[in-house]
Amino acid sequence: MGMDAKQKLVSLLRSIGLNQYEAQAYASLLLFGGATAGELSNRAEVPRPRVYDIIGRLEKKGFVVVEPGRPVKYRAVPPKQAIQAYLKLKEEEFKKEYERILSIAEQLEREHGPKMKKETEKGIWVLNTDNVLRTSIQNIISSAQESVIITLTPEFFGEYGNTILPAIQQAASRGVSVTVLAPKSMKGTFAVAGDVEVVESESELPPSILVDNRTAVIAMPNDNKAVLVDHPEFARSLRNMMSPHIEYI
Repeated sequence: MGMDAKQKLVSLLRSIGLNQYEAQAYASLLLFGGATAGELSNRAEVPRPRVYDIIGRLEKKGFVVVEPGRPVKYRAVPPKQAIQAYLKLKEEEFKKEYERILSIAEQLEREHGPKMKKETEKGIWVLNTDNVLRTSIQNIISSAQESVIITLTPEFFGEYGNTILPAIQQAASRGVSVTVLAPKSMKGTFAVAGDVEVVESESELPPSILVDNRTAVIAMPNDNKAVLVDHPEFARSLRNMMSPHIEYI
């Protein structure tokens, strides 16, 4: 197999997280078969003092197995099997990191959250990043206390439906009354259990809106941005303005 093929393989292995020497070592074992530490050092162009450390890391990640004997040889695990083991390791690492960050977030909320809540009452914010907008959508719907009203355009739902639907299900499962106002073209989209009322509209809808008894998010048309207004009086006025579309509000 030519040098270009080996370089391509090394490049692919680097792209999933192996370092240069790890990628070179696994590529050599995969392309040319099992090898002793000395043979692997020569074939893979890996410094001899580093071979055992590199093999140890590859073994932990699931790319290499040790073949006992005199001398000991190392063999490549088939790519599909190796990647599955590597993904499992990455999943465990991500879970630990996720739990570590979550623990820090809970500590920050305990120590500083109450103060921030007092300082940020009745405010207006622009949500100008996708992650912040998604988090705000999820929070308003899933944490609503009594009811939440949502107006949707097909474009906005296409972008944020995977955030909206689980949040609707979570709110409805807690007994929150959820009203969704959407065009007739979206009929059948909201197949979730619980107290969810879907009102089909034939008229042109306003920008996508999410509003509970205190907070509203108003999405900008044709843009992944929104305005969040945390003000009970504004939320109540907005709900009243929507009454021509939803008779019982």
